[in-house]
Amino acid sequence: MIANEGSIHTHNRSGIFEMVIDRPLKLNGFTPKMFRELVEAYRTFEDDAALRCAVVTAKGEHFTAGLDLPEMKPYLSDEYMLTEEGEIDLFGLRPPYRSKPIIYAVKGICFTLGIELMLGADFVVAASNTRFAQVEVKRGLMPIGGATTRMVSRSGWGNAMRYLLTGDEFDAETAKSLGFVQEIVESGQERSMAFALAKRVSACAPLAVRAVIENARFALIDGEAEAHGAFGSTQRTLVNTQDFEEGIKSFQEKRDAEFQGR
Repeated sequence: MIANEGSIHTHNRSGIFEMVIDRPLKLNGFTPKMFRELVEAYRTFEDDAALRCAVVTAKGEHFTAGLDLPEMKPYLSDEYMLTEEGEIDLFGLRPPYRSKPIIYAVKGICFTLGIELMLGADFVVAASNTRFAQVEVKRGLMPIGGATTRMVSRSGWGNAMRYLLTGDEFDAETAKSLGFVQEIVESGQERSMAFALAKRVSACAPLAVRAVIENARFALIDGEAEAHGAFGSTQRTLVNTQDFEEGIKSFQEKRDAEFQGR
């Protein structure tokens, strides 16, 4: 056992599930223990119907410097790093996929693993001081958490390769211009902004939120035509839910809806 292995702490904050990366003295570098605990946290979030949205945050000044390479070396060539068959992959690269929304709140250093985790989430709030870098090529490795595909699909080949092949740092404004980050806030405000957005997501119909995530992912993996073909059957299911009836009723009564996920 290594000293200061770090932890992932979880908290249910009124239906919003917070996952906190906690190894600040080591720039929140991920150990095998932390990686496994984050996998388990994703599973807890997925399995608890009372939890509608998740926010991933970090203690200290930095989000994460990435993997603690000496400690993670034995697992780097695994087909699915430290993730068992049937468990949700943190990067969303294989089924079973998570079905509920996750928001990342990043700050300070957000290197390698940090970028790949946030690109596997739904959207990202970044502090204005966030520094990004995908530095694997400087260590003799390639990114294996989805950066090689997601950075290209978000920003285009040349923009992605500009940073994937050099390992150069880029700032929050650049990350937003490339589609990696959706909101930039003053340093120290990233967590509160992520929670504000999570509350807005949580106020929406949870079955509809899941359907949106599923269909959008369907389009990315199988193509837009396949996703379009699923519109009818998915909408027929949603039209027959109590949530849809509540949506109509709240609209007629000019009040906020109270969705139950049924």
